[in-house]
Amino acid sequence: MKRGAFAFALALALLAKSGPVLAQSSIVSQIAGDKAASDKLNFGLKFGVSCSQLKGLGYGDRLGAFDFGLAATIKLGRKLFLSPELTLFSRKGATEIPFVTTGDPALDPYFADPKKSAIVLDGQEIPVLVMYRLGRFELGAGPFVGFLDSASERFRTELGTGEELLHARDVTEAYRTFNYGLVFEAAWIITMPRGGEGLVLHIRYQGGLADIVKDPAVAGSVRTAGLQVFFSFPFIR
Repeated sequence: MKRGAFAFALALALLAKSGPVLAQSSIVSQIAGDKAASDKLNFGLKFGVSCSQLKGLGYGDRLGAFDFGLAATIKLGRKLFLSPELTLFSRKGATEIPFVTTGDPALDPYFADPKKSAIVLDGQEIPVLVMYRLGRFELGAGPFVGFLDSASERFRTELGTGEELLHARDVTEAYRTFNYGLVFEAAWIITMPRGGEGLVLHIRYQGGLADIVKDPAVAGSVRTAGLQVFFSFPFIR
């Protein structure tokens, strides 16, 4: 997470140094001073759900998860905005994966149901979108980069007693730590209070362009893809 947070702060700092966008003030003064938000800049929180898949894996179904992060909105023109974000918790993967033995033949039958299995990739992402506003609606696109923290294969089962057992295998070493791709988004500004942004609903498609598997001979080219639905709202005005 430190890598993603550092890159996000660096991106904002470079934008702040670039000129008129932040009204000739540095990012430090924007955050620490009484001008932390203005009609040209505001910071917000985003939270929602995502449904992802691993294209090219050859098996598995979509995986649902929660997303949470930070966002900045920078006004470039009357209808044009730049929106760099840091997704602090981003989860991707697939369900219904092939079973991996526990090493104990007596336990293996308990985890054989593929509907209770998943491969889970956890990390952070930094999307940077250019948004065009049409009244209360926005359309936008831009690149994203992602940083992998961990990858695991998980198999669950429920016992007759109501207890749940988990068999997990760490497969982080099989995946690349860096991902990148493109984002396409449509947004609806639900509330627009005087002097700033309000609650916004976002619907976003994200397509990875990088092969995330280190050994393509094992699984072929595997790329991330998914749909995200989330809300954002400013926490500094």
